[in-house]
Amino acid sequence: MDGKEERADGRQSYSMLMELDAIVRSHRTLRRELCFSRLVIVMLLITCMVVCGVMYIQQVPGTKNREIMSTEKTNETSRAFQTAGQEDETVDAEIPLVASLTLEHRHYSGKANLTWKGHHTHLNTTLRDSGESLIIPQDGKYRLSLLITYWEKDPQEGQCLLVHEITKYSDSYITPMTILSVHETVYKTSTWYKSVFTEVIQVFNEGDRVKVQSENADLIDSAGQPGTKNLLTVQFLSRLQDF
Repeated sequence: MDGKEERADGRQSYSMLMELDAIVRSHRTLRRELCFSRLVIVMLLITCMVVCGVMYIQQVPGTKNREIMSTEKTNETSRAFQTAGQEDETVDAEIPLVASLTLEHRHYSGKANLTWKGHHTHLNTTLRDSGESLIIPQDGKYRLSLLITYWEKDPQEGQCLLVHEITKYSDSYITPMTILSVHETVYKTSTWYKSVFTEVIQVFNEGDRVKVQSENADLIDSAGQPGTKNLLTVQFLSRLQDF
């Protein structure tokens, strides 16, 4: 490109304004690289979108299948628990498990067999011999729990040996069998109270009889609430064929 300018002396001078080829080529190279970079970025974005879409499509059916399997497993577990609960309810309905007996309010003298009456009965037990004998309703293993409360007002100082026992009477034995014997020593200084709780597990046959005998029956405290002081509990544990 030619440039023309007037000088002070009236002469004219021309200057040539030329772009260097190197600069032009550099600009063109930069434009090509910029276009190529943009194209690569667009292609990468499209590729990422395609990959994410494919992965999402593959995961959705698997998630649904897992949810279905989890739901089916939950339903099976629920049905199993319901079935087990129904079976337990059936067993409980068929076999009442516990009978609680309280001591008859009466005056005893010295050694005596204790007499009982029904308190909370959920086991088909019966009482005979004026309440002294508890009849076992069926063959099986039982837990017998016994609570007896003794007391004495203004006693003479010294020691007192409290003794009571549970005896089993059965047609399978010629003589009665003591299945629980309790011995407790009390030191008497003033009015005293003593509650003695014991348990025993024993196998019985249907029709066996159970009696409780105390050598200190005259010291038994039978006043007030009988279920909190003197209690005989019979709990059915299992049938004979279960062990």
